[in-house]
Amino acid sequence: MKKIIKKLTPFISIIFFAFALWFLHEELQQYNMAEVMTQLADIPNHYILFSLILSALSYLLLTGYDALAVRYIGEKLEPGKIIRAGFVGYAFSHNIGLALITGGSIRYRIYSVWGFSGLQVTQIMAFSSFTLWIGFCAIGGLALIFATPNLPNDVMIPFVSLRILGVILLLMVIAYIWASYKFKKEINYKSWSFEFPDSKLALRQVAIASVDWLLMASVLYVLLPDVGVSFFSFVGAFLLAQIAGLFSQVPGGLGVFESIMLMYLTNFMPGSQVLSILVVYRIIYYILPLLGALVVLGYQEYIVNRRKMKVLQRKAASWVPRVVPQVMSFSIFVGGTILLFSGALPSDVPRMEWLQHFIPLPVIEMSHFFASLVGAALLVLASGLQRRSDGAYHLTIGLLVFGILFSLLKGADYEEASILSVMLVALLPCRDEFHRKASLFDQLFSARWFTLIVMVLASAIWLGTFSYGHVEYQKDLWWQFSLMGDAPRYMRAMVAVLGFSLIAGLIKLLRPKHQETVEPGEQELIIAKEIIRKSQEALSNLVLLGDKELLISEDRNSFIMFGRESQNWIALGDPVGDQDEAEDLIWEFYDQCTSEGFSPIFYQTGEQYLDHYVDLGLTLYKLGEEAHIPLKDFDPQETINSNIWSGHKQLKERGYTFEILSPNAFGRYLPELQSISEESLAARNKKERGFSVGYFDEAYLSNFPIAVVKKEGQMLAFSNILTGSEKHELTTDLLRYRPESPVGIIDFMLIETMLWGHKQEYSFFNLGMAPLSGMEEHDFSPGWSKLANFVYTYGENIYGFKKVRMYKRQFNPEWHPKFLVGPGGWALPRVLSSLTNIVSGGFESIMSKR
Repeated sequence: MKKIIKKLTPFISIIFFAFALWFLHEELQQYNMAEVMTQLADIPNHYILFSLILSALSYLLLTGYDALAVRYIGEKLEPGKIIRAGFVGYAFSHNIGLALITGGSIRYRIYSVWGFSGLQVTQIMAFSSFTLWIGFCAIGGLALIFATPNLPNDVMIPFVSLRILGVILLLMVIAYIWASYKFKKEINYKSWSFEFPDSKLALRQVAIASVDWLLMASVLYVLLPDVGVSFFSFVGAFLLAQIAGLFSQVPGGLGVFESIMLMYLTNFMPGSQVLSILVVYRIIYYILPLLGALVVLGYQEYIVNRRKMKVLQRKAASWVPRVVPQVMSFSIFVGGTILLFSGALPSDVPRMEWLQHFIPLPVIEMSHFFASLVGAALLVLASGLQRRSDGAYHLTIGLLVFGILFSLLKGADYEEASILSVMLVALLPCRDEFHRKASLFDQLFSARWFTLIVMVLASAIWLGTFSYGHVEYQKDLWWQFSLMGDAPRYMRAMVAVLGFSLIAGLIKLLRPKHQETVEPGEQELIIAKEIIRKSQEALSNLVLLGDKELLISEDRNSFIMFGRESQNWIALGDPVGDQDEAEDLIWEFYDQCTSEGFSPIFYQTGEQYLDHYVDLGLTLYKLGEEAHIPLKDFDPQETINSNIWSGHKQLKERGYTFEILSPNAFGRYLPELQSISEESLAARNKKERGFSVGYFDEAYLSNFPIAVVKKEGQMLAFSNILTGSEKHELTTDLLRYRPESPVGIIDFMLIETMLWGHKQEYSFFNLGMAPLSGMEEHDFSPGWSKLANFVYTYGENIYGFKKVRMYKRQFNPEWHPKFLVGPGGWALPRVLSSLTNIVSGGFESIMSKR
């Protein structure tokens, strides 16, 4: 059901939007665009100035939500930083919609730099959203009780009157304040927990949010002429329009908000005047703050990366701002929208009369036609820019150049040419950010992109219909060419745009299918074996267990191995194989996973591809550090702790020997090795696990050399040895020994394996990961680091985290960080639960093979 609802949500938004356009068309069909433009010019300048001031105050107060939220979670932050984060987050969420996704992702980018974890950012978002709604309930309740708006007779609120609804809203506010005074302890329900803020903080929430809602309404109210509209009655209608826009999930409530306000305000003034005022309001309260937020975000990114360059001085510091593709993608989408809307509006008569002296009519006609096509193409390419597509970047550069030229030639529209020029200048230096060689035709349109494109096209069609509704339709209209023939130009251009959109949609629909994930059969394992021969990572050999599904690249040079658990696909490690294919393969895995309604998780990744995971919008959690022991100049007497080394020498003196069995000899010793394995597991009350470690399986173990420890010809312990290409590293997998083996038998086998690796000229021995260690050096998710440090310190009796680290430290290793990459915030408990199940052996397909 969740998957169905998720897939239906974009269509619900489109339905809301289509209904809003239909209503606007019905209400405004008696007016024409000339009347709207006249009314727009008649709005007094001081009204606009007052509206701008109130809008600035509203956004300033909105940042107070974040200030209260930071205090609620027990943290402190400078007011300037809170204002930056809050302003940018709300400007994006107001315009793009889905505040928890858009505003939340921007906030995470900003707050994480200042030491906040994904969970803390989610708490800030949830608290801020609740503050917004508690203020809505307070102001909405008062407005509905004491100044009930007069809605048209044909509009009915189902089930309850507006005054009763107002009483309910106020009772909710009073109940919240009472609960914050009454309940001091954390309230738990199943896996959820909630703690009320103290009563003072709750009262501040209500006060700040209430004033903010009044300011939001005032931004529009001061633009209205003096026609007898009561402010508090207006506030009630304004809140109803806002909540309808929010629930519609249409970005910025576009069209839905306007429809309801038009329904209310046409009781007092002409519809053309209402529409002109609503246009000005949307520019002041939505568009201008968004432009300001882009500037602030650019400044924030500059500060962040400058600080990293000075403080970190390491590879992570050289990352370019992760937000560049998202911001450029959105701006190009806006550019395409501007071109389409411009093509649907009447031309400026004086400019056209001036332009005809320099530009022939055929050039004007073709420029108008192609400008609209460029706009439609930019809408499609914006999605490719978000995915860092090299092809999308170059096509966008070219189309922006043509868009600027066509804007000037079709009607001397220097304003839109200037906007497109700014976008072009901003995009040119970002060439290195768009490096993926993926085919444009092979990329998915997410449901969100599809919804946005449909809404823009529908808006452009409606805008043209409204602009030229007074022109009588004739068949010959299609072929009329004249200087002021805007209606025929619009019709021809829009048919071309819809044709282009249909073709683009069909290409996407008929695109080559994604590489299907498969349960590895003999052929897939042969491909995987060929790939891992070129992989330096020894643990990539775990693919030969055959217990994980494979996503193999189209060229069969790389793969991702993963398992399914609950609502997650859990990839083990980074992509294996050709590094040039890694980014595309990560996107392929993400696309296929999310298109089927699952969440992607990457377990035990290294540092190499962290920037690609961040591009997906995922959160990084450091799992611990992996111990690598250099073998080139390996001298155990100098490197290894003296106690361990002396224990090794004692076993040597007592007649214990070490031997390497070739893979071809494995079959002859199978019964004895299997007996050791079963005795070892039974003595420790353990069972086979799989996924991230090997298990005893003849087909699997026959691929590797086997290290064995003997005494007087009897085998006492064994381990299979995993190796990487170019003799980069080796490691042991299964470590099995008989119960009667002496203390130190594992140390003996490890040291002997290192000595063997040294003779074979391997570079490193991988001693495995020390979980939750080295967290203080991690700067990606500090909140997670605090939790991990707590578990590391106080979970010693359960797991022995410190003992694992102390044991590995005796071999004097080099430490390399390992990460868990997945959804952040409230999804983390679910991620950890699924990870525990699959790593501990809960994966049924593994169990069936043992």
